[in-house]
Parts: sequence; structure tokens; C-alpha cells
Amino acid sequence: MESLLRDRKKNLKPTNTILTNNLGEKYEINNEGFCKKINDKCLPFVVDNKPDLEVVKIIDGVYLSSQDPIYCYDILKEHKIQHILSLGIEPDIKFSGISYYFIEILDLPEFNLTSYFDKCFNIIDNCKDDNILVHCNAGVSRSPTIIIAYLIKYVNMNFNEAFDTVKKARPCVRPNDGFIKQLKIAHEVAS
Repeated sequence: MESLLRDRKKNLKPTNTILTNNLGEKYEINNEGFCKKINDKCLPFVVDNKPDLEVVKIIDGVYLSSQDPIYCYDILKEHKIQHILSLGIEPDIKFSGISYYFIEILDLPEFNLTSYFDKCFNIIDNCKDDNILVHCNAGVSRSPTIIIAYLIKYVNMNFNEAFDTVKKARPCVRPNDGFIKQLKIAHEVAS
């Protein structure tokens, strides 16, 4: 069996892997494990050129989206959004008649998101009667985490119910592993 694997491995085409770190630096790794830095620099995140204009209702008065719909007045009007809570992404265009709230939150597993829960919860709770849209860059990690935590605390859902409610409304939701851990700890404390 080992000889068969060795023979097949000899016939594999050699390849190099390009790795980009969180600073945007590129490295090339060859089959022997040799690593060399590539001079061209790229962005440390994926650039998304396709707008995500979906706005989903999570519970009465609480909506979730990426950053894209906050720049489209017709979409905001369609959902009767009167408040926008921006997490980590501060809008540079603001419409009259809409209240804006901004909280600097990073989408990093080690970021202590729980320290911002109460501030976010107060904004959501005070604005939900007039429809509040909670968003971050992609509407995948930060904003869903805040809404899941809100559902746990204010709607008395357990972690799984809250996560499933948000995931059902917006299937692309995927909070980073650190945020999931923080949500589970917060749920245990609340129970």
C-alpha cells in the first residue's frame, strides 16, 4: 500500500500555494515547504463587488442586513426603517428622517463583543417600535451576533433558538468562532 502511495505521489504535479496574512502580505509556499514573501500587497479581506440588498425581519421592529441597503432610501422606506445601528461600519451617507447609531466593533474572534451588548441592546430596545435595521459590513458575523444576544436576553430564547431564528431569516449568517463562544457564555450567565 505504501509503495502505491509513493508511486502516485511521484506523478503529482508540483504546485505552489499563495498565502495572505491579516496584514495583506502575500507569501508563496512550495512543495518542500519553502516560503518566500511576494512583493505585491493586497487587501487583508475579500473585496465584495456584488451588492447584497437583502433586508430581513428577525422579529417585529428588528431587521438585519449587510451595509449595502443603508445606502438605498427606497429599500429603507419599503421596510419603514427609522433607525439604523451600524456596527463597525459608519455610513458616510445619511438620510433625513432616519436616526443613526454607530458602535466601533471589530470582527475578530478575540474582540470582546460582550462589553458592547448592553449599549446595543438599549439602542435596539428603544428603537424597535419604529423599526431598526442592525448591520455590519456583510451582515454575517457582528450584526447577527448582536441580534442573537438580544433575542437571548429580551425574547428569552435559548442560544439554539436565537441562532436558528436569525439563520432561518438570513441563511448566510456565520458569526466568528470567538463570537459564538461569547454568546454561549452569555447565555449560560443569563440562565
